[in-house]
Amino acid sequence: MLYKRRVQFYDTDAQGIVHHSNYFRYFEEARGEFLRSLGLPYKTVREKGYEVVLLEACCNFKKPLLYDELVEIELSLEELDRFTFSFVYLVSVGGELRAEGRTKHCMVKGGKIVSVPQEIKDKLLTEIKA
Repeated sequence: MLYKRRVQFYDTDAQGIVHHSNYFRYFEEARGEFLRSLGLPYKTVREKGYEVVLLEACCNFKKPLLYDELVEIELSLEELDRFTFSFVYLVSVGGELRAEGRTKHCMVKGGKIVSVPQEIKDKLLTEIKA
């Protein structure tokens, strides 16, 4: 899935570049849109009593993002097992790779880690096969 957003002035730091913490916000935005595109918006998942919990997050910064650049984030599902799923994020501007990130998640219900529900697993697996 490809998610696009424009860098806003408030995303930048005193040096005029996107602050490193904002990359993780961008990943969350892309992930939310990806799940929505599968018919799994966070709101629906939460209404069923589940929470998507972040276990790990990393980002390899290659070149800074600057104010007003149109950023493209290519998101793909990297891994899915009984309890966890992972995403990869390729952050580009005009075809130039600027950063690469990964996040790993689990599902929680009633305060306890649970297996990824079959409905969610099926939709994520459909994406892997696409």
